[in-house]
Amino acid sequence: MWTIPYGKSFKQLGGKFTSLEEQIADLGISQCVACGGRALWFEGTLVYPSQSGDHPIPQDLPPQLQKDFEEAAAVAGASPRAAAALLRMCIEGLCKFVAQKDTFNDAVYELEKQGVPKQIAVAMDVVRMTGNEALHASRLYGTDDATTVAILFRLANSIVQWAIIEKKQLQELVAEIGPERFAKNDAARQRNAEKAAREKP
Repeated sequence: MWTIPYGKSFKQLGGKFTSLEEQIADLGISQCVACGGRALWFEGTLVYPSQSGDHPIPQDLPPQLQKDFEEAAAVAGASPRAAAALLRMCIEGLCKFVAQKDTFNDAVYELEKQGVPKQIAVAMDVVRMTGNEALHASRLYGTDDATTVAILFRLANSIVQWAIIEKKQLQELVAEIGPERFAKNDAARQRNAEKAAREKP
């Protein structure tokens, strides 16, 4: 069910003030017939309630980065450019955190050395290049749209999954099996590699 809001104005006609009502065409209020909840729309875009539930915070995202992610999720529907700028900051901070580096460039290079999947590396390069224009020039990147924002949300989740969750799970498996058994395997591989190097013609 839709409610059409009207604005009231007063004009002086013939020495008297007359009340005039005019429909506010770019504003709308809807009410769900199932739950009774109301929503506010501006120029066809949902303003309230926010759509942050569509982008839950990734598990194990560092607490200092959660605010940027939450704000990006809250404004993604109303302002893709603002959401993209927030997500770039979140992704840059996430890469620095994981790689333990002070700059985004150094962090990307370090993650590439650690074997980050190719598709994630390419996406980080895109963030790095567009971020130079969007953030470092103190303006929003003009071509960002809902598709760009969706990709940035997926990238943030992918980095957390690969760099934090999977590594933590692997460490837990190693601890369960026993680090000493892995140390023996590493030593054996090293001996085999040295033997193969000596036997090369």
